[in-house]
Amino acid sequence: MKTLFLDLASHDALIACCDDKSVVASASVHARIGDHELIPMTEKVLAAAGWKFEDLEGIACIVGPGGFTSLRVAVTYANVLADQLQIPSAGIHLSDLYQARTKDPEVYWVHSTKKDQLFIRGGAWSEPTLISLEEIPNGEWMGELIEEHQKIIKSDPVAIQPINDVLPLLLEAQKYDKELLVPWYGRGW
Repeated sequence: MKTLFLDLASHDALIACCDDKSVVASASVHARIGDHELIPMTEKVLAAAGWKFEDLEGIACIVGPGGFTSLRVAVTYANVLADQLQIPSAGIHLSDLYQARTKDPEVYWVHSTKKDQLFIRGGAWSEPTLISLEEIPNGEWMGELIEEHQKIIKSDPVAIQPINDVLPLLLEAQKYDKELLVPWYGRGW
């Protein structure tokens, strides 16, 4: 399946064209991308893959967590593309992307959201959950933390596999449908 992957929310943001076996082409999005840059950047990645928009069979998008505007832009763009191309889409939580990049189910996924709060998944938290700093468990972790939160955990993140090694399998495992994607903010908004 020819899938366009959009991640504008994480520190390792990426636009990628993937088939069932590999990442055919990709571009890192390391700075805040302006909405006027998104379509040309997508067109460049498609061209590098030798694809056109009409070749796409699915859209996969990181739906959260992340910055309010980044999530809105990515999810809206994914929804518009899926609608206009009449193809299914899938929303992927950032914790699922990280979990695919490690083989150890005991590793916590953590993501800083405010100075005194973070999201966590793993151990007692089977779903991504907002917790206070006092609730941070000891253990191996992966994710995106601000410096203050890293000092509290007092350990370095575990090594994770490169995204290109896991993305095709992750995308293949998703449930694609015609439902609108919804940003995940994790606070009941």
